[in-house]
Amino acid sequence: MRREAVAKKLRLLVAGIVLVCLIFAVWMAVLAALTKHAQRVPVLIYHNISADNITDRDRCQTSGASFAAEMEFLHNNGYQVIPLKKLISHMQYGEKLPEKALVITFDDGYEGVYKVAYPILKKYNIPATIFLIANRDQYFGPDAPPMLTWDEMREMEGSGLIDIQAHTYDLHYAVYTDSERTCLKPATIARAYMPELGRRETAEEFADRLYEDFLLARTTIEANLQKQVDTMAWPFGAYNLTSLRMARKAGFKYFATTRRGMNEYADSVQVIRRISEDDNITLDQFAKFIEPDYSYIRQLRQVTFRHLNRLTELFV
Repeated sequence: MRREAVAKKLRLLVAGIVLVCLIFAVWMAVLAALTKHAQRVPVLIYHNISADNITDRDRCQTSGASFAAEMEFLHNNGYQVIPLKKLISHMQYGEKLPEKALVITFDDGYEGVYKVAYPILKKYNIPATIFLIANRDQYFGPDAPPMLTWDEMREMEGSGLIDIQAHTYDLHYAVYTDSERTCLKPATIARAYMPELGRRETAEEFADRLYEDFLLARTTIEANLQKQVDTMAWPFGAYNLTSLRMARKAGFKYFATTRRGMNEYADSVQVIRRISEDDNITLDQFAKFIEPDYSYIRQLRQVTFRHLNRLTELFV
């Protein structure tokens, strides 16, 4: 008798879960149909802009010639490049945007942004956001491009075109999570193995490491540039509930990811989608790259992930 009662409860539980999933699926389908033609805004990711010609595809290097051609294309074809903050306001509050709105971001903080990209941006009056690794002593190896100086950043900020935000202070690397040094994961999501102690970080140590870095990133940029910093791009696009919780505790409100896709009203400002720009592509390919997909399937995916993101944020 007791076994039958337990089995009945399990059947009711399964039926309830199936019903909730079915209702959610129908709800998403209806929302997708109602918002199929909502405005979608691409956010492009660039890294270093090099004065040299880049012959191979490299997501961390774009030639100045390619960048100039792409900015000219945007200018000549009616695209309206807007500040990231304006997109965030649209996502949160529905602020009206111009048609063919687009956002440009640069990750890491390479000096090529100042020496090569900035004159091009000024030519077309194009705003952009730089997500800066705030530790100016970060070392990426002998072949890495030089990084921006604070004086260069102050000049760009002073123009009103450039907004400098955070890309952590010193977490743009991977850590080993095991004693055999076989498993590498981004430092923003993994508890590092500490060989000197013969163990991995505890959950508390991991959270403390993240919080201290995020807080230092924000305060360092604010102190040097005399501005508010409240937006962060995740290194490698990697984050989890702990890193999101610690970043919010450190004063960040908005987060740029490397999740591919476009952004629209009511999407989460804690999951700003971006598109990594490949060098050595034709302008026809670039045009397709930034063209919104208004298919029903694409919108169904968009609204589904929007609500799943909101559910996730309840646990942060």
